[in-house]
Amino acid sequence: MEKNQNRTSALLEAMEKIMELGRNSGLSAEFYKKAGRYIRAVSSKLSMTPVQSVLLSAFINSMTDSRILLSELAQYFNCSTIRIIKNVNEIDDLERRRYIRCSRASRQRSYRVPLEVLDALKEDRPYVPESYSGMSMERLVAALGEKFTDLEEDELTYKGFLEEVDALLTQNKELDFVKALNKYDLEDDARVMLLFLCHKRMNDDDIGISWYDYRDIYKDRLDALYMKNSMKDGDNDLFAYGLVEHCTEDGIADTSCVRLTESAVVELFGQLRMPSGNVRSRHLLHHTKIAVKELFYGSRESAQIEELTRLLAPGTFDDVCTRLASKGMRKGFPCIFYGPPGTGKTETALQIARETGRDILQVEVSQLRSKWVGESEKNVKGLFDGYRAMVSQSSCPAPILLFNEADAILNRRKQGAEGGVDKMENALQNIILQEMESLEGIMIATTNLTGNIDPAFERRFLYKIEFGRPSADVRARIWQSMMPSLNADKAMDLASDYNFSGGQIENIARKCSVAEVLYGTLDFTRLRAFCETERLAVTASDSKRRIGFADGWKKITPDTGKFC
Repeated sequence: MEKNQNRTSALLEAMEKIMELGRNSGLSAEFYKKAGRYIRAVSSKLSMTPVQSVLLSAFINSMTDSRILLSELAQYFNCSTIRIIKNVNEIDDLERRRYIRCSRASRQRSYRVPLEVLDALKEDRPYVPESYSGMSMERLVAALGEKFTDLEEDELTYKGFLEEVDALLTQNKELDFVKALNKYDLEDDARVMLLFLCHKRMNDDDIGISWYDYRDIYKDRLDALYMKNSMKDGDNDLFAYGLVEHCTEDGIADTSCVRLTESAVVELFGQLRMPSGNVRSRHLLHHTKIAVKELFYGSRESAQIEELTRLLAPGTFDDVCTRLASKGMRKGFPCIFYGPPGTGKTETALQIARETGRDILQVEVSQLRSKWVGESEKNVKGLFDGYRAMVSQSSCPAPILLFNEADAILNRRKQGAEGGVDKMENALQNIILQEMESLEGIMIATTNLTGNIDPAFERRFLYKIEFGRPSADVRARIWQSMMPSLNADKAMDLASDYNFSGGQIENIARKCSVAEVLYGTLDFTRLRAFCETERLAVTASDSKRRIGFADGWKKITPDTGKFC
């Protein structure tokens, strides 16, 4: 057993030596000479060039960061960023071999190392991506979903996505699904749309999709605009072949929403049982899929959250709504959770949903915005229309509409706005204010704002709960829960020295877990270094302004789990 452990760590040990010798070396010839035996060990084992071995070691060394920049590698080696960029072909080859993933969002390249790569290196073997051949249809569609996620998150270019999908289908051409797909002479964009519909139906239980769902797939603006208009007008080969149709609501066609036709479902999926979810079920998180987590609150927050949880219990909520309606009052329950980042606002909403048996329609505000005039407003209106339909049509408890990180829409509206962006922001806010007036359901907004909420929003929120940073005693308990190896004295030292939120402590604990994989053990000095790095995220105002309560904190959930 001991021999196997030593063998497993050989690659990582060689990479560690490369990084020790490489620090501030400028990637000079002298460095390559000194680190030669370690570079050759990595190169031989992984079939890489010496440069690739050094670069991969640098990426592994920084893998606790999900956005590794080439300038950061240059800073470590004390060389110019251009020196690193000159080796971009070597980096691209590492990406092609899936040792690293590249995101090209916002016209800036950043990188990350997948955990499965680290698993392979721990076992002293090259990383080999999953084979595409011999897949079942279910696995094929799941793999399609993974490719679409990579495309939407800019970890695949559109061209790269087409190549990956073509390989996926070519290596599984014996499947009836692929045979049926290949019968149609479709252009790339239409073929991608058909595959996206299949992915959403099989993986996300979405029978129908709208522009809001597929707009991020087409990276070229003109291609995206063409696809949007052709789907809306029905002027597309997918309609001509009878593969898709517009959704209907109350017998009226909704040209903003499309779905696979029943004949297409039968042809593509045969007798396989298909999801039968609602057309508007996209982005819905089922309450049974929410993991139990242990949370800590101040005495006042605890009382408020307990009251809100009891109120949202299905039987109680229905009784309250009936009583409000009988008095001519609004039945909607808009709530706001506000306070510093990492204090458990979003997780509290999730745990309330889990405890009350309510699904969550989670909205990232940034995804509602569009570069096209008028589209953002349509997205917001469509969101509320979809939520209203879910509340009225579902036999289950009304889901919770969660606006996560809603800072932008809760800000004070611009007076005398003349710019296009300011006008759009005001329009979005006005639509949401109107929808809150007629809300029949439960809305929770989370925000980091503490004093700049538009008064019109503040008046409309029925429940307002402020989340503060934990006291030192509670921080010590969080430290010990997240890292059981810490004794009480060290946990209190960390809690006293660093005014971290639970989310920041969890972030450090995750980095420590990765470090234990890389280095075998974790000493207190390295833990302190992680704390110093994390402290950069705490602004001077955060450290000076007291938010929340310093005493009276208590645990309200009996289950063990992570802290926020």
